[in-house]
Amino acid sequence: MTFHSFIFLNILTYFFSLRAFFAIFKMKYYFPFRYADFYNFLFNLFLFFSLSIIYFPKQSIIILFINLNLFYIFFHLINMIVTSPRTKLIIDLKESKKNEIRISEYFKKYNCRVIVDNRIKRLKTSKQIIQKKNYFFLRKNKKNFLYIIFLIFSFIENI
Repeated sequence: MTFHSFIFLNILTYFFSLRAFFAIFKMKYYFPFRYADFYNFLFNLFLFFSLSIIYFPKQSIIILFINLNLFYIFFHLINMIVTSPRTKLIIDLKESKKNEIRISEYFKKYNCRVIVDNRIKRLKTSKQIIQKKNYFFLRKNKKNFLYIIFLIFSFIENI
């Protein structure tokens, strides 16, 4: 096997194993990372970096960089798809039978309420916020990324 085919196999495996990890973990988060992204990265890094040390020791650092880049690319690509309303509209248009959507029907399916509910669901899944009855609370935890951002913004605001 040549090193180029090894790289191709790494990329191909990364893509298919990412699909498998999403089947297992769905969109579960430990903010800011989805479990599927993170475990897929570790799986591919361990597998291909180990094999590269055995079969291509001089190029093994390249495998490390390739897997880091794949993690970065797929993480942000999936984030764009999940969080961008424009991307959501394009996907919905493409999936419709005639590539058209009546705006009044679309607002019933996708509106501000749906957007806010999706974001709240992600924040709750990542354990960044807690809901008690009809109130939301920001978790005051040093591991909570939003809490750290809140502290930074509060500090900057006081300057």
